[in-house]
Amino acid sequence: MNTPRYIAKKMGEEHRKGSKVVRTTSMIVTGSVALSISVIIIALSIVSGFRTEVRERAVGFSGQIVISRFGTDFLNDAYPLSLELSYLQQIYDCKNISHAQSVTFKHGVIKTREAVQGAVIKGVGKEFDRTFFSASISKGAFPQWNDTLPSREVLISKRMSDALHLEVSQAVDIYFVDSSSSRLRRYFISGIYDTALEGLDQSVIIGDIREVQRLNGWTPTQVGGVELLLHRPGQAERTAREIREIAARYGLEDDDPLSIKTVKEIFPHLFDWLTLIDMNLLIVMILMIAVAGVNMISGLLIMLFDKTSMIGLLKALGMKNGDIRIAFIYRMGGLIVRGMVIGNAIALLLCWIQKKYALITLDQANYAVSSVPININVWGMCLMNVVSFLLILALMLLASMTVTRITPERSLRIK
Repeated sequence: MNTPRYIAKKMGEEHRKGSKVVRTTSMIVTGSVALSISVIIIALSIVSGFRTEVRERAVGFSGQIVISRFGTDFLNDAYPLSLELSYLQQIYDCKNISHAQSVTFKHGVIKTREAVQGAVIKGVGKEFDRTFFSASISKGAFPQWNDTLPSREVLISKRMSDALHLEVSQAVDIYFVDSSSSRLRRYFISGIYDTALEGLDQSVIIGDIREVQRLNGWTPTQVGGVELLLHRPGQAERTAREIREIAARYGLEDDDPLSIKTVKEIFPHLFDWLTLIDMNLLIVMILMIAVAGVNMISGLLIMLFDKTSMIGLLKALGMKNGDIRIAFIYRMGGLIVRGMVIGNAIALLLCWIQKKYALITLDQANYAVSSVPININVWGMCLMNVVSFLLILALMLLASMTVTRITPERSLRIK
């Protein structure tokens, strides 16, 4: 028979019929662990939700990787990239690349009776993945383009619509100023999107790539860049290195020099903000585990003092210190598991309520989302539970050293 486990089981029965001190201590220990675990899981789900939302919106504007002409930025409209690169198909054949789409940009100025605002037309083609923008449309629809002539239909942002008082089906005039000329083009708004990324959606307009190529004076094989979507977004840096190796190995003298950037390099401020949130999560986890650990140590010490006579008797009967410690660790381990189960249940319930009903709202201008986002990362939650259990258990092992200081001759005098 496993004697330490049997003793722990008997001590556990006192949770229901034992002394008030033992019952109260057990409830406090269980409650502190449940509170700490639930706070950690909720914080983990919120941080994961922010990370998912911001990453998806950034990727919606640029893809996971952007290939452009060397020395240009993301919204380049000065130097075209040729689609006749000798090794372009080899890039497309990379295993992690799921989709490639050509884009072209043109900077201009929108002028209405009420205001003037700078804008960038992002020209996209039929192969463009519309999933992100279609889901972000608040009014109207995504522009529909035919196979014959360039279209003048565009998709504008809600912020631009509010600032310039523009509506769906309304015409909008855009001026394009070059070094030698100034041109005016009239476009028609087919829809309005809202992504809440202030730095981009206040100026980016979605239009027909053929129209933008014509504005830039480029041929159909010249584009501003190629956006790449990946099967495994977490391997973006690795895929970017693979593309650079292909360019270095197979590039010819006539090929355009390439600039290969990941979404983190294109929008560093967004991912720096996410890194700051991760740091806050780490602080919350440390504090909550510390709170749970301190309460567990306090509970264990109270239980040891309450069972001093029993410990002395067990030692007098020949039981080793290690076995007595294991018995108390079994008991406290049961309380930890119970508290973790309760904490997980509470956290998952609250996360489900927030995800379904969005009860807690946020200022979209500051946080890029209208409500607290929730994304339950199952593997992350399991790992957090395991790590928390092991850390708290390690603190229990240290606190249980108190058993070695209890001697039979003194403890048996206590009644």
